Amino acid sequence: MSSQLLRRYSAFAAIAVAAPVLAPGELAAAKAKLFVVYEASADCVVYPNYPKPGVKGQKLGWTIPKGDTVIWRYNVNDSWAVVSDPSRSRKRFPWWGFTRKSCIGRSKTQKDYPAGIPVPSRVRQGRSHVASSGWREVDYDQGPAAIVQHGVRLRKNGTLRDRANFVVGNVFAEWHVDVTGITRSGGHWVYVYSPAARKWGYVEAEKLDR
Repeated sequence: MSSQLLRRYSAFAAIAVAAPVLAPGELAAAKAKLFVVYEASADCVVYPNYPKPGVKGQKLGWTIPKGDTVIWRYNVNDSWAVVSDPSRSRKRFPWWGFTRKSCIGRSKTQKDYPAGIPVPSRVRQGRSHVASSGWREVDYDQGPAAIVQHGVRLRKNGTLRDRANFVVGNVFAEWHVDVTGITRSGGHWVYVYSPAARKWGYVEAEKLDR
C-alpha cells in the first residue's frame, strides 16, 4: 500500500472510530422534531392558562385566525392542547397558551416533518430529544410543596414549567406567587404556586422580586 493510500485509510478509520453509533431508540430521539407547525383549521382562541373557574388573566388571550400557523406542543387532555403562536414569539407576551385541539388542522410543509399529518392523540406527552422513544411525559399536575415565602411579587412576565421544561402555564408581572425551596438547573428555576393561575410550576428565579 502506498504511503498516500495509507494516510487516507488511517484518516477514514479515525473518523469511523470517532463517529458515535446510535441505538435505534437514540436515533429516534435525536430525529424528533420538537416544534411541529400546523395550520389552524378554524379560528383558535388561545388562553394564557388552562380555562377553569377562578383563573385570572384569561381576557389577555388572543385568536390565531383560520389558515394561520400554530405550533403544537402537547395535549392536556382530549379537548385542550398547549400551543405556541409564532407570530407573537418573543414579541408579545404570552405566546404560549391553551386552545381547543379541534381547531388545529394538519401539519404544514416544513423541514424534517411531513405535511398533512394530524395532531397526535397522545395526552400529556411531548416530543423530546431526551427519551429514547422521542416522546416524554409532561408532569402537568405537579403537586404542592412546602412554601417558604408567601406573596412574592413577579417583576416580569414568565412561563410556568414542569421539570422537563414543558410549559404548563403563564404568570404576569405584578402577580404574586408562593415560593418553595425547590429549584432546578442550578437555581435558575424555582418551584412556585400561582394563586392567579391556580397552578404549580417552575418559574425563572430572575422574575421574582426578592
